[in-house]
Amino acid sequence: MDICAGGTISIGAQSITFTNDHKQACTITSCDMPGWPTTDPVIPAKQGSTPGTGVVKLSQPATKGDYNYTPDCCHQQNDPVIKVQ
Repeated sequence: MDICAGGTISIGAQSITFTNDHKQACTITSCDMPGWPTTDPVIPAKQGSTPGTGVVKLSQPATKGDYNYTPDCCHQQNDPVIKVQ
C-alpha cells in the first residue's frame, strides 16, 4: 500500500505492507484502526529507485471499516485511508 495514497486490505489481515517513494523515512501517526501498534511505525526511505517497504503488524485481525492515518512525509490536504473489506 502506498504510504501517501492508502488502499484496501482484507478483513482478518494481521499486517499491512506499506511502500515509501520518498527520500526520507516516513512515520505513520494518528491511526485509529483497532490493533494498530502503540509505537508509531516508521517506513524506510527509498533507496535509489527502490521504494522503501515496511510491514505494520496488527495486534488483532483487521475489522471492516475505513481508518485514516497521518504519514509525516506526505504533504496533502486529506489524510490517506486504510479500507478494510
